[in-house]
This record gives sequence, structure tokens and C-alpha cells, in this order.
Amino acid sequence: MGIGIGLLGPVELSRDGAVIPLSGVPQRVLLARLALAGGRPVPVTDLIEALWEGEQPDNALGNLHSYVSRLRRCTGADVIRREPGGYRLDLPDGAVDTERVERLVETARGREPATAAGMLAEALGAWRGDPLADVADRLAFAPEVARLAEWRRHLREEWLDRRVEAGAAAEALPEIEALATAEPLRERAHLLLMRALHVTGRTPEALVVARAFRDRLADGHGVDPSPLMGELQRRILTDDPALRVPARSASDAADGPGASDEDAASSPAGPATESGTGLRLGRVDRFFGRREELAALRAALAAGRVTTLVGPGGVGKTRLTSEALTGGELVVELAERSVPADVAAAVAGALGLRTAPRGGVAALAERIGATPATLVLDNCEHLLEPVRVLVGELVARCPGLRVLATSRHRLDVAGERVLRIGPLPADDQVALFCDRAALLRAGFTDDARTRELAAAICRLVDGLPLAVELAARREAVFGLAHLRDRLGAGLNVLEPARGGDRATAVSATVEWSYRLLDPAAQRLLDRLAVCRGGFTLDALPHFAPDAEPLLAELVDASLIVADPPRYRLLETVRHVGLGHLGPDGERQARDAHARWMLAFADDLVRGARERDPWTYPAMRRELANLQEALTWLSGGDGDRDDGARLAARLAVVGADYPDPGLTEQLARWAPERVETPGEVLRAFAAGTGEWLHGRLAEADRLLTAALDRMPAEHDLRWGALLIRISNEMFAGRPDAVRADAERMASDPMAPAWARATGICCSALMDAYGGDPEAGGRWLEKYAGLLDTEHLDGFVPFTRGELLAGADPEQALAWYDRSIAANDRSNLTYTGHIARVGRAAVLIRLGRRAEAITACREVIVAVRDANMTAQVWTMVRLSAELLADLGDAEIAAALVAAADADPFAPAVMGPDRIRLDAIRAAVAAAPPLAGGMPAAVTAVGKALARAGAQGEGHD
Repeated sequence: MGIGIGLLGPVELSRDGAVIPLSGVPQRVLLARLALAGGRPVPVTDLIEALWEGEQPDNALGNLHSYVSRLRRCTGADVIRREPGGYRLDLPDGAVDTERVERLVETARGREPATAAGMLAEALGAWRGDPLADVADRLAFAPEVARLAEWRRHLREEWLDRRVEAGAAAEALPEIEALATAEPLRERAHLLLMRALHVTGRTPEALVVARAFRDRLADGHGVDPSPLMGELQRRILTDDPALRVPARSASDAADGPGASDEDAASSPAGPATESGTGLRLGRVDRFFGRREELAALRAALAAGRVTTLVGPGGVGKTRLTSEALTGGELVVELAERSVPADVAAAVAGALGLRTAPRGGVAALAERIGATPATLVLDNCEHLLEPVRVLVGELVARCPGLRVLATSRHRLDVAGERVLRIGPLPADDQVALFCDRAALLRAGFTDDARTRELAAAICRLVDGLPLAVELAARREAVFGLAHLRDRLGAGLNVLEPARGGDRATAVSATVEWSYRLLDPAAQRLLDRLAVCRGGFTLDALPHFAPDAEPLLAELVDASLIVADPPRYRLLETVRHVGLGHLGPDGERQARDAHARWMLAFADDLVRGARERDPWTYPAMRRELANLQEALTWLSGGDGDRDDGARLAARLAVVGADYPDPGLTEQLARWAPERVETPGEVLRAFAAGTGEWLHGRLAEADRLLTAALDRMPAEHDLRWGALLIRISNEMFAGRPDAVRADAERMASDPMAPAWARATGICCSALMDAYGGDPEAGGRWLEKYAGLLDTEHLDGFVPFTRGELLAGADPEQALAWYDRSIAANDRSNLTYTGHIARVGRAAVLIRLGRRAEAITACREVIVAVRDANMTAQVWTMVRLSAELLADLGDAEIAAALVAAADADPFAPAVMGPDRIRLDAIRAAVAAAPPLAGGMPAAVTAVGKALARAGAQGEGHD
């Protein structure tokens, strides 16, 4: 291998892969200056300027020759050549790490995206920290430091871009989100984020990113983004097929730079981000060892239905799992779920399902069906029994499903394969420690003595990766020998009789780090342990005054992971912190947490009133905390009136953006009677939960009881009215809808869009009853209240529905306007119902090829969101289309399947006539066995056959 030089981090000299210690700064300066010249001679004057920056000693030239002579003892005399007027390095190509990276980048150009991503990942892995880290303060290196830092940013963006191109957008998204957060004014990072969000089905959030970036540039600098952003926004709105790529397969997965091996996918060594259904990824530090375990895990996944990765906290289960995944898995972080009764519903919500009227297990089984899928359940140990039940039922119902769980204990499910992992091998422990310590101290020397001390430290913490990383974070403070002594004493004091339970080593290391904190920082950490799913800076005042400096101390100590604007505690740290609180301390901390969530819920309601697109993603990000607070406030120790306030506010917001787990909680707030203000709010919340469950009669009872006692000036009355209107629509009660719409129109507290929605619902009942002209007249009566298209797309959707029969071409234009308006406001539900209406018009216009495409896309979208009523509507519409294409038997079977399901919506007016004709065409058509999943599968297959027949359809 010969001599190697590293510039992408602290300046490093190596021979045959072994690092050669350099004795001082002058040697590093000389080596770096010569290496940056790329084999060209460097004048003596330049070398002197780099060494002394204008304040030269009297004998500068003699000192330079002396320094060169000492450096030659390390490199060999033939490596540093004397040239006329200067010196140069004589090295083979690729001896300097920058040259190796350049070669990799050049080779990656023109390759397939997955291959290119792998090469760029290897290139990024060459960075050991900030470029020229130990000489970066020298003016002579300032241009190169800036160039190399920018080059690293560019390569990172290229790597992420290639991963999206390769179909790994879901896996790359957390890293892209972290990049955009760290670079708020870097346009390419935000273009990447927009595209990744769009191709992973989060188009509304992609459009919010564009608007926020545009506003940030305009407010801060008075400029607009480049035309590239406007062009990408246009392509997203038109759903340009060229933006979408297929999800990657295991064979073409592009491995990114490795990450450390610990239970949390983000460690104290660096930030992490998360996506709604993915493990926290995004680390670019090195991954050590575990190759045999990784191969065993992949083999177990391929061979069995249920695999559980078992090991103590901090051993690396989550990180190993994330290494084994290919990007197409359904991943749920159970550490953020706390209610055993709601585990199935919580999993459904984490996977993006809106409702679970038959229960969480049924919703998941319908979503997964018979298609091949892998469900990953991470951190199951605190919910073992409900997870065991859930996995057993899902495996029985979904023949193509495989489950991978991580836990400190096995699930004990039939057919379960258990893989147990322990600490890293000794050499990997030391390598991990030295790697992390070198990231934090430029002068860290990796030699035999260092490794001897590092090995002793690793033994003290049982070699568990998380504990090793926590210890390495303290090396820059104490030095190796002192760290070994302090850590040993600390663990011995904490655990004088440590035995075979390795989980205690991580807790003890956390406890040791905790004892080094300022007492105020200790108190803050303990209180923050009640937060699930992390927290933001706005939480801090509820837990402690002037807490931001204390948070910085906790981040520096690696007890809190920072991914601004979000922060979180690793699960091991949370458990240690909760253990410090005691009953009184925990009660105070949870009350503070509940106050934070109440304030946050007030912000959510304000956002919902204004149709702020921030509202629904924000609610999703804090859902674990909202549910935790709701659980606390529903128990004996919490303030139940505060709980009713929180539940009612979540009902207002959650009705537009429901989550199955939250729906379960809301439904349990039903009071025995409805008399006090708190009981009114509880009835409203429970009524909303019952409506989302599809239990219309009970929902009507609770909502009516709440509205009968809710004052006219109540700030949430409009929300209760709107939900009762929706409930009445599903029940097919047009007179009740109209009466509540008139109440809404005169409610001074109702926001403009809610009044318009109520009016439109009444018009829609006319249309669905066969009299769209009456609906049009109703809209004319309230025309002054309908200017809300800038807030959402419900009014244009309604106009499309009213015109669908008389002027279908104009109706299509209104649907397109509705979809665009809803996407701008992050209103997935209303956007999907507009897509349903658009598909219906295409069918009835006879535009068969377009209708086939629309039906195939929309039925998948509403099924993935678990919009039960809309799924059955799409099944019925697809039956119409298939009947028109001559496939009468499958059409009749689909209609019969919808008829047999009590959760299918009522049918009125012309729709009833169309479906009667399909029923009459085939005598006694039996419904499809298997309910909704079977119906959706049958639709997909029938439409695929129809689409394959091609041109003859139009």
C-alpha cells in the first residue's frame, strides 16, 4: 500500500494502512501544504508563509529545512523531493485521500443510479471529520478548507439524488430532511426534499417545503428561488411520471456510509431524523463489525415468517436491523407507543392509515392483504403481550407477510426465529471507540498505548456499542487514562456486584455521565424523560426556566440527541431519567408535559381555523406526545378537565387528519351524562371518535348531547357542528345536514372554510339525491360565503359534483382545481375525495383508458389511507367501468361485496339506479369472499387486464 495522506479530516500520514504519528503542528502544516499541491513543487516562500503566517523567525529557512528533515523520517527520504526553489511530494496516484475520492466520483458519472450511489457513499466515507481539521485555523488553508467543505456538501447531495433515482427515496428521506434543516438557504437540498416527499406519497408536504423556502428567501434576502424550483413545483402538481421511480429491490440497494452499532439508529455521535414509517437513519459515521450477524439476519428474514432480534439495550438491535433493510419495508418505532390496548391501532396510524373502524388488526390486514410485505416492529419489550397477539393475528391473516421485531425478550410467537446478539468483538469495540473519539478531538492519536487504554475502557462498559460511544464522548475532556480511572470508579460505585446482565452496563454508563452534569441539567433531563417521540424548543419553558443552556449541556454530554429543530432522548436514557423522578417528581413532570401539549393543541386549532398547511404535519410529528398527555390526563393523577380540553381540541384537528390510535383514545372519553362543561367536551371528543369508527348512531347521540349544552359562543362549537354534518351525510339524512349547515352559516365563531363546507355538504346531499339543480340554487343563496378556494378545495369539489352529470368536462376542471387547493393545504382526505369524483366523471364520459388509470391509482391511494367509505365507492365505480367494458360477472360480484359490508356508504339517486342495473345483469351474483381486501385485489387484476387490452377502449 505504501504511503497514504489524509486531508479529509485531521491531517494524517500512514504507511501500509497503519497511522504514523506526527510530532507537532509544523509537520502537519508541511504535509498538508505539499499534499494539496497535487505533486507540483511548492515554493519555499509559500511553505514559510504557511508555517508562520507573516511572523517569521530570524532563521525561518533553516527551521523549514529542519522540519522537512523530520518529516522525511516519517515519510521516507524519497517521498519529499527538493526542487529548484521549493519541495514537492513524489507519490503514486491515489496516495492522497482527495485523489481517491475524485477517482470514485469520476467513475460514478454515467453509472446506473444504484451503482453510482454506492460509489458516492464510499467517497463520502473517506471523510473522517472536517477537512484539514487540525490546521484549518491557518489562513493559508482557508480557501482549501472552504473548497473541500463545499465539495463534501455537493457529494452528499449527489449521493442522496442518486439514491432517490435508484428507488430508495423512503430510506434516503430522513437524511434529506436533516440536510435541508441544516442548510435552510441551500436550494438544492430543498429540491431534493421536495422530490423525495413527492415520490414517497407526501406531495402536500413537498409543496409546503417549496412555499416555506420561497418565503424564507423573500423575507430574509428579498430574492426568489431559481426557476428550477418553480419547474419542479409544476411537475409535482401535474404528477409528472418522470419524477417517480420504482422502489428499490434488495439486489440493487445502494448502501450508504455506515452508522454506529447501537439500539437507537441515531447515537450521541451524531444527529438523526425520522420519517413517518422508517427507522431513524441519516448517519454518515462508520459501521463496525456485525457482518456475520447481518448475514444471519438476512437469511432468517428470507426463510421465516417471524424473526425477533433479541439483545440488551444499547447492543445495536435497531442499527443492525436498519442495515438489513432494503427500503420497501413497513417500519414502526414502538418506543413512541405507550398504550397496550391500542398497539394495533397505533401501528395502523404509524403506517399512514386514517381509520380502523373494525379495529387495528383488521385495518392492517386489509392494508397488507395477500401481497408480500415485511413489517418491522422496533423496540417491542414494553408491549410484549399486545405485540405477540398482533403479530400472531397478522401472520395468520396475511399469507405474504413477514415480521421482524427487535426486543430485549422473544415474542414467543409460533414459528418465531430468535437471533440473539451480544457485544461487539474486542477489536471492533476499540475501533469504534477510537473512531468516535477522533471525531471530537483533532489531536487524538491512534497508537498501541491508545488502543490498550481504549480496550480497558470498553471492558468496563461490557463492550456495548452505545456505552462505548458515551464513554468516547468524554475522552476529549478527561484523556484516556483519567477516563479509564473515573469510569471504572463510577461503575464500581454504581454496581458493586455487576453480573451477567449486560443491560446494566449501558444504564450504568448513562448514570455515570448523568452524575457529571450540573444539578439543574440533571433535573431537566429527568423531567424531559416523560416526552415520547422527542420534543422541540417550545417545550422547554414548561419544564424549566432558562433551559436552553442546560439543553446544550445535555446535547454535549450525548444524553440528548439533537436534530434541530427536534431533540430526543434515547430509550435507555429515558428509562434512567424516569427512574430518578419518583412518584411526586413524575407527577410534576407529566403535568408540565400536559401543559405543553395543551398549548400545542391550542396552536393546532388556530392552524386548523386558518387552514395552515403546517397544522397536520405538526400534529403527526407530536402524535406520540399528544397521546401520552391524553393518557395521563385520563387517569387518576391527571386533571380530567384539562384532559377533556385536550381531547376536544384533538377532535377538531383529528377529524381532518385522523389517526387510528388517537381515534381509539377519543372514543373512550364518553361521559356517563352530559351536564358540566367538561362533560360537554368529553361527549364531543367521544362523538368524533365514534364517527371516525363508523358507528353513526352513537356518534349522533354524543354529538347532539354536546351541542345541546354547548354555548353559542363556544370556540369549538363549529367543530362539533361540522363533524355532526359529516355524520349525517354518511347516514343519508339530507334534512338534518341542511339544518346544521344553516346553523353553521350563522355561527360567528366558525371559520370561513367551515361555513363554506357546511353549505357545500347540504348542496351535495341534493346532488346525491338526484337534484343537482337544487344544490346549485343553495350555493347561489350563500354565494357570499364561498370564497375559500385559497384555504381548501371543498368548494371546487362541490361544484364539480354538481356539474358531473350536466357538464362533465367542466366538472373535471373543478376537480383539478380542488385537488390543487387541497394539496397546497395538506388536506389529504379532501384531495382524495376529489380524485374519486374525477374518476367517476371519466367513467361516465366514456374515456375508458383514462378511467382505468384513474381507478387503479385512486383505489390504491384511498386503500393506503384506509378511507373505508371511499374504498367502497371506488369499488362500485370500478364495477361500473368493468360492466361498461363487458366484464359483467366481476362487476356484479364487486357490487355484491359492497352491499354485504355495513361500513360501505349509503347509495342514493342516480348511483342507486346504476348499481341496480349491474345487479340485474347477472342473476344472483355472490359477493367476493374476503371482504374489502379481496374486492380491492379483484379490482386491480380486472383493471390490469382491461388496461392490457389497450387501444380499443376509447
